[in-house]
Amino acid sequence: MYRRRRPKREPIVFGFDSFLDIVANVIGIIIRLILVTWVGARSYHAAMEWVDPQTHTSPMHTSPTRERGTPKISDDPLHSQVETTKSAAEAVRARLLEQLRRLELAKTTTTKTQASVAQLRTEALKLDNERKELEDSLEAKESVSQTATQSMKQLEERSQALIKEMQALEKSPLKKKELRYHTPVSRVVQAEEVFFECRGGKVTFIDMPAFLHEVRRDMQDISELLQKEPKITRTTAAVGPFRLRYTFEREQGILSAPGGGFRYGLSGWTVEPVTSQRGEDQEAALKPNSQFRRMADALDPNQSVATIWVYPDSFELFRRLRDFLYERDIEVAGRPLPYGADIAGSRKGTRSRGQ
Repeated sequence: MYRRRRPKREPIVFGFDSFLDIVANVIGIIIRLILVTWVGARSYHAAMEWVDPQTHTSPMHTSPTRERGTPKISDDPLHSQVETTKSAAEAVRARLLEQLRRLELAKTTTTKTQASVAQLRTEALKLDNERKELEDSLEAKESVSQTATQSMKQLEERSQALIKEMQALEKSPLKKKELRYHTPVSRVVQAEEVFFECRGGKVTFIDMPAFLHEVRRDMQDISELLQKEPKITRTTAAVGPFRLRYTFEREQGILSAPGGGFRYGLSGWTVEPVTSQRGEDQEAALKPNSQFRRMADALDPNQSVATIWVYPDSFELFRRLRDFLYERDIEVAGRPLPYGADIAGSRKGTRSRGQ
């Protein structure tokens, strides 16, 4: 059987508007009671007759006059009601003052409570901001932790892969490479020399055949000038990153009578660089189709010698190029130079020695 549930009564909440309505009604009732009492009292006193006992005698009686006493307020039959009403009014007034005091106290308490609530809201907002900052910081730390965990996993995976590769290399047979070095016995180079410069960790080809071709082309002019001067110095055009400065001298004591001949020859030459940006490093030089490889592959082991001028900063490169040329049975002549020295040759100099 269905029973209808009784609606839950909402709790009565104290309100200042209702309290003020009650106070106003009570004050109105008290004022009405006071007015009614005052009007009734005036009507009663106006109806009373005040008689002088010494002069008033009754015309109907001949007996001596009886003395009448003065009426008192306490003799009034409504006196008790008036006193009761006054007492009630005083009680209501006292109650009203107490209620007003409580109202002021409630207002003060409400103001303090509102201030406390505002302060609590401010603190709550501050705490909420701090909570958000802590959450963001925690999320950032978690992100860093996740990244570090992933990095650790990647490192572990890489470490495992390296261990497997090392184990595979240990199990695989060793590949032996045979290196053939020439005996440390050198001999004077009698074949055609191909010049290379090793400087700054780079190797550069020096095109001496092109320089000598230009020198032979100008031999007629040089011969005519040497008839007048004992020594002639000239410079060739640049070929690649270098040019050649050379000197021809007339031999002393050979000049004959006017119209006779004389002997002269190349007394010295110097290779001068025209640019500092030149050459190929080791990796580029050993690649196919590099300038060094093209020149090295074109050398004939029976007719050519590779002369490498080496500066102190390129001995490691020289050893690698030397081993590369040795593998092709090409004779190599190393010419070490100190810093500041030029690649040069003279009639009085030493010849290259190859191994």
